[in-house]
Amino acid sequence: MILSYNWLKELTGAALAPDDLAEALTRVGLNVEDVTPVGGDYALNADITTNRPDWLCHLGVAYEAAATLGLAVTPPTVNLTESGPDVNTLSSVTVMPGAEEICPRYTIRVVQGVKVGPSPAWLRDRLTAIGQRSINNVVDITNLVCFEMNQPLHAFDMDKLAEKRIVLRLAEKGEEFDAITGEHAVLEPDMLVIADAEKAVALAGVKGGQNTEVSEMTQNVLLESAWFQPRGVRRAARRTRMSSESSYRYERGIDPGMTERASARAVSLILELAGGTLATGVIDTNPGLGQPWTVSMRYARMDKLLGMHVDRDDVSRVLAGLGLEETGRDEEVITVRVPSFRQDLRREADIIEEVIRLVGYDKIPEKITMPLALAHETAETAAMRAIRRTMVGLGYHECITDAFIPEAWGRTFAPDRSPYTIQNPVNAERPILRTAVTPSLLEVRRTNRLRQDVRLFEIGRAYFKGDGAPVESNRLAILDDRGPQFVRGAVEAVAKALLLAGDVTVEPLADAPGMAPGSGAVVRLGPDAVAVFGECAKTVADAFDLTACPAVGDVDIDVLAHAEKTGRRYRPLPRFPGVRRDISLSLPEAVLWGEVEAVAKKHASLLDSLSFESLYRGKGLKPGMKGMAFSMLLRSPDRSLTDAEANSVRDDVVRALLAAFPGSERR
Repeated sequence: MILSYNWLKELTGAALAPDDLAEALTRVGLNVEDVTPVGGDYALNADITTNRPDWLCHLGVAYEAAATLGLAVTPPTVNLTESGPDVNTLSSVTVMPGAEEICPRYTIRVVQGVKVGPSPAWLRDRLTAIGQRSINNVVDITNLVCFEMNQPLHAFDMDKLAEKRIVLRLAEKGEEFDAITGEHAVLEPDMLVIADAEKAVALAGVKGGQNTEVSEMTQNVLLESAWFQPRGVRRAARRTRMSSESSYRYERGIDPGMTERASARAVSLILELAGGTLATGVIDTNPGLGQPWTVSMRYARMDKLLGMHVDRDDVSRVLAGLGLEETGRDEEVITVRVPSFRQDLRREADIIEEVIRLVGYDKIPEKITMPLALAHETAETAAMRAIRRTMVGLGYHECITDAFIPEAWGRTFAPDRSPYTIQNPVNAERPILRTAVTPSLLEVRRTNRLRQDVRLFEIGRAYFKGDGAPVESNRLAILDDRGPQFVRGAVEAVAKALLLAGDVTVEPLADAPGMAPGSGAVVRLGPDAVAVFGECAKTVADAFDLTACPAVGDVDIDVLAHAEKTGRRYRPLPRFPGVRRDISLSLPEAVLWGEVEAVAKKHASLLDSLSFESLYRGKGLKPGMKGMAFSMLLRSPDRSLTDAEANSVRDDVVRALLAAFPGSERR
């Protein structure tokens, strides 16, 4: 937000230099990042926080400066002479069903016989100082009032309105709209349009249309000032990919009580700079909207929360400077009337916060001692810390991705989970919450598709509809270019790091969602399924524009975190060396590694560990066969094994495998 120093000085009478004023505003929370000379003025570049939409205009910032410096705000002047016919005889406003929710208040004033032309120098200079270009006197006035009072306005060429009337209605499905900026949009039925008797002339709160813009030929002006519901404006702006100074303000919430006052201010300037005759009266669909409210604050409560005493006169001075009118005060309580532009002040604590913010946080006395207590660590947090340490130690890179995903990803790896669709997504291309974390890693892999041997993991949440309640599931997603055996190794390493008491087993899955047929497997802790892994299906890899199919895995952290744990157990280092023996077989295509592993473990005596090595399909094999290689590490606890003993164990395993899987051959 660019602020004009001269403008703020005019509203407050502040005598501070530009840099000093910027420092004073920064001290109370309105951070001014830099001050730049612009002609005979200075531009203050301020960072406006989302909770203070009243700072999006010079009047709102003027109240802040006045409260800080002990000054009073001089509101903009309004001089209206209504000498024309009754406005109701010239135009009307019709609110169609469904429109009143998005637009609770809409006002129009009519000025006849205006002379549209260049703006005077002072108006051009003021707009230039805040980075706005001059168009013509009428349009410049609407922009000036927007930046002055935080109330977007729009001026229509009244003679271009069919039947010279306004209709607030929801757009028709597929209705087209051409904005004043030349942008084109196809509208949806939940978007509010400002229309005349025939067509849409503005997209409510976003932009006006080309067909009714004010030009040098304009003689009669219909001025719109309205309060639009933030959610409706945000939805329309996102879906049409249009934005403006108006939508920026409406989305954050403007003052509903400023609607008519800002209209009066703009018309006063139009009469002064463009002439014309003002119609008598104003059409206002909800004049009662935007009334002030009262809040009481107990002095004792303030002192207790702040840990200090604040002078009661200082409290009154600060609140008066902010535009809060004192309606009652005694030794215990002060009551103030809060203006509608301070929508953030609703509770006693809000008033206390304003007092100390402007009195100064540095006034709060320091305490010599501060009690410390260890925070309770949840089982999930402890598990995630151990998982993260294990995965990084295995050489994986951690990713942090967006929980919002395209609709096409929704059920790729979790077809049984019903996703949540966001009504007003930040990104229209990502309207749902992810039901699995794995697709997010595939997108990261696509971004890094020129790299080889990529190993990724992410600890994140999946969201889906449960039985009567939403589910937020903590997940570990793994991606590894080297193959499913390495994903399995990572899952087993995680289980080992978590000191799980139950038995961890692996069972083959003939058909796992999102994975190549026959490549999937489920990891169980006792009877509970805790992970699924396998090779990514070719169709899924193609959808993510990947030339190869990486291995992926999905682990349920919540189950692992709450599973029974054992204490750390010590096992001495082996005294005798292990002996490795490799086995390579030609097996029927239907045989899975899990089945081979089970047979090998059953018949291999003195087995220390079993490792999958490779899988081969291609030349040299009979049709319907595949090559599989694995290695065994054999070890005796009381002696060194001889070659003959190791070979005997290997031969026993080979014979058992050939018997278990008919048609198999040793390679």
